[in-house]
Order: sequence, then structure tokens, then C-alpha cells
Amino acid sequence: MDFEFTEQEKMYRDSLRDFLKKEYAPIVDKRDAQGPLTRAEAIDILKKFHQLGIGLDQESARGFVGSPMLFAIFAEEVGRVWPSLLTLFGMGILPAIYVPVASDEVKSRLIPRLEAAEFVGCFAETEPEAGCDTSKLKTTARPVGDHYVVNGSKTWISNATIADTALVGVTNTETGAQTFLLMEKEISPWETNELHKIGWKASPTGEMFFSDCKVPKENELSVLMGNALKLGPRMKEVLPLSDGFLKLMTTLEPFTAMMTLPRAGMCMAACGIAQASFEAALNYARERKQFGKPIGKHQLIQEMLYDMAVSIETARLLGYRAADAIVRGHPDARRLSAMAKNYGGEMAIKVTYKAMQIHGGMGLATEMPLERYFRDARMMTVPDGTSEMMKLVTGYTLLGKGFGAYA
Repeated sequence: MDFEFTEQEKMYRDSLRDFLKKEYAPIVDKRDAQGPLTRAEAIDILKKFHQLGIGLDQESARGFVGSPMLFAIFAEEVGRVWPSLLTLFGMGILPAIYVPVASDEVKSRLIPRLEAAEFVGCFAETEPEAGCDTSKLKTTARPVGDHYVVNGSKTWISNATIADTALVGVTNTETGAQTFLLMEKEISPWETNELHKIGWKASPTGEMFFSDCKVPKENELSVLMGNALKLGPRMKEVLPLSDGFLKLMTTLEPFTAMMTLPRAGMCMAACGIAQASFEAALNYARERKQFGKPIGKHQLIQEMLYDMAVSIETARLLGYRAADAIVRGHPDARRLSAMAKNYGGEMAIKVTYKAMQIHGGMGLATEMPLERYFRDARMMTVPDGTSEMMKLVTGYTLLGKGFGAYA
């Protein structure tokens, strides 16, 4: 078992870390406090990352989500500096994946946008009455000729207010089956409303409202996946996904497979937030003096630093273990990603809390980044599945069929 990154992974991490330190570390606290990014700001960020070879187009995504380990590194490094940026990539990639297997008409509009780093996507499933229980989606798709007519609403959707393309969860009124539709705002207009939250302040979040939106039937997920499967061996060339992830897409339910990578990424982002908090606490423990000596010499401070360090290392190992299972297409990817997401999120809250305690009164100051770390950490236990749901997913995968606690 090799715990070392490959040379490629080290170079990727180091170049990304240098970029984030130079480009965003100096501005993150001030800009994050100002609230959600505008679409223009989001595109500017996407373009800057694109220059590093990180993006949502086929070529860039192949070296990004196409390598689950690189995606995990990306999530940790960005989480360490500015978690609000993660949704531009983590949520944007979900509709972007299917563009290369869409109709020629869709590709003619979206591929140039992807290649120019001007594509902002979102994944729209959560509804006012269907949060964790996604089997009860009330957003409907009514078949009419060669189109679906979509009606309903979504809530707490990352990028909702600035997205041009969405992968939207719907219930087919004719069959009762639940599926996803690739929707473009300029073709199937929807309305949005901004929502505010405790952390990830710069990440736009909102509601989406669909009223008689017409969507071609060829934009339905099973059709898109069918187009991909028809490619045979060429599917790996067209879809920017790893062999392991493609295997998961064909052996698990599509939604279940799709969520493994974001959940592993959430764990790694939580590790990034916790690492930033830990480093701040470590430096402060060396410099701050009380009772005639640095507080780092006090036993209780050392105990807190120990707990923080062990928790981060444990979450990091679990997160990379989940990413490795996705690389191999192992069915344990579902369980491991759920465990990692849960443990990582809860860990980040505890670590940032202790970092604030070590700083004492300074830990409560809004001028310090610690309060942002704490707020961002609190976000990690809800999106992409709450901690409680991750425990139920784990329980089901351990016990097997017939033991679904929410069935």
C-alpha cells in the first residue's frame, strides 16, 4: 500500500497550491464576506483555472474529474483556501459530463461555451418537500410529442442564480419513473431566487422555478447514457470519466454512482478547511504567551492539537480511500464515499471549533479567518447528503438488500 502521491499528483498539487496562494488567498476574506459571486465573476474564475488545465470541457475535465485522485487533491487544496469556489466545478461538472453525448444541436451551443470556460452548470434535485427523500420528487416532466413539459421547483441549489445549464431531477407523469433532464436556460427558461446561508458565502445558492418549460426528450438521462453506450470503446474518449467511474455508472443506479465522487470531494474539502484552521492554531500556539510561556507549552493546548491532527489525518485517509475505490470502480465506493463525507464534515466542525478555542478571544474576531473556517465547516454536513443520511447509506451497504432504513 503506497501512501505517496505520484510525481504527476505532486506537481498538480504544488502548482494548484501556488496558484491559489497567489490568486485568491489575499482576497478571500474580503470577497467572501461580500456575498454570492456574480456570473461575470464566476466566469472569470473559471477562465483562470482553465489556464491551469482545470475546467469542465472534455479535455480539461479528463485530467480533473477523469482522475478521481486529482479531483480529491483539487477539493482539498481549494477547500483550504476558498471553499466557495468548489461548487463552480463540483456541481458544474454534473451537467457538463453529458454534453458530449447530447444531440448535435445541444453540442453546437454548449461545447464552445465549455471550451471557452463560460459554462456555469448546476445539479437540481432538492425540493421543498424532497430533501433527503428524493423518491418523492414533485417536479414533473409531462411527455408531449418529442418534448417534455416541466413544472415544479427546486431549492438550495448551488449555482442556481448564475447557471446557464442544469441537470434537473424530475418525475415522468406518464410512467411515474424518476429521471434527470439536461436543461438550458436560454432554451427552457426558468426563474430563480437567491437564498442566503451561514457559510460558503460567495457560492451562489438559490431556488429554481419551472413553469411549462419545454425540454427535448433526447435530453433525458437514459437517452444520453444510451448514446454513450452506443459508442462502445469510444465512450472513454468522449466522456471525461475514469474507467472506474464508468464502471460504477453501469453497475450502480446512475444517481448513486454520480454522488460517489462529490461525496469523496466533500470529505477532502472538509480536510482542507480543517487543515487551514489547524495551521492557524499551530502558529498561534507557538507565538501567543500566557503565564510566562507560549501557550503551546500548556498540556491542554497540546492535547487539542493532537486531537486536531489525528482527526484530519484520519479523514484524509478515508477520503483518499474513497477516491481510490472510485478509480477502481469498486462497489465499496458508495459506502466509502458516504463514510468519508460524514466523517470529514463532522471532523471539520470539531477541528475549527478547537482552533477558535486555542485563539481565545481572537478566535471570535470577524477580522480573523477562523470565523469563516468555522462557518464553512458547518456547511459540510448537509449538501450532497446529510451526515445522518450518510450513516443510513453506510448501514444499507453493510447489511444488504432489505435493510434500507428509509425504504
